[in-house]
Amino acid sequence: MMVRAVSKNRTLHWLIAVFVALALATGYGAQQIPSMSGEFLRIHLAAGLLAGLLSLVRLAVWLVAGGQASTIGHQSKGIHWAAKMVHGFLRVLPVILLVSGVGILFLTGAAPEILSGNTPDPELLAQAPPQSLHHRAAFALFVLITGHIAAAIWHRQAKRGWKLQKGPQNIIS
Repeated sequence: MMVRAVSKNRTLHWLIAVFVALALATGYGAQQIPSMSGEFLRIHLAAGLLAGLLSLVRLAVWLVAGGQASTIGHQSKGIHWAAKMVHGFLRVLPVILLVSGVGILFLTGAAPEILSGNTPDPELLAQAPPQSLHHRAAFALFVLITGHIAAAIWHRQAKRGWKLQKGPQNIIS
């Protein structure tokens, strides 16, 4: 039973990761490539909605079942605290992005325009109060994901004993 729970949690983790990455990339693309912003915004809405809803599920599971045990055997209190904070923010930020994104759509009425294939006026979107929160939360999520990936690689290498060479070296004296 525990294996199924871990497997489902891992699947949920990677689904959220894929949809968050897609939402971040298309949100950035919509701002940087105006000629494609309508297409990017439609993908951004779908990916962001899925990432946010799946994150709500994961957040509920986390709050009910509690956090998972540390995968690192020996870590300082500081690293343990930092890991808990980062994982907490990684669970909460997609929900904040969901709420702020829905707020932008609600306050501007832009959803029907985006879904019909048109590009809303960027000035209209920029004037929505949740827009600043949305962009700051997206940037924070990007920074945390980047740090999370780096820490995962570091821990994986540390767990392997930092064996970076291809095979044993034979030294003849």
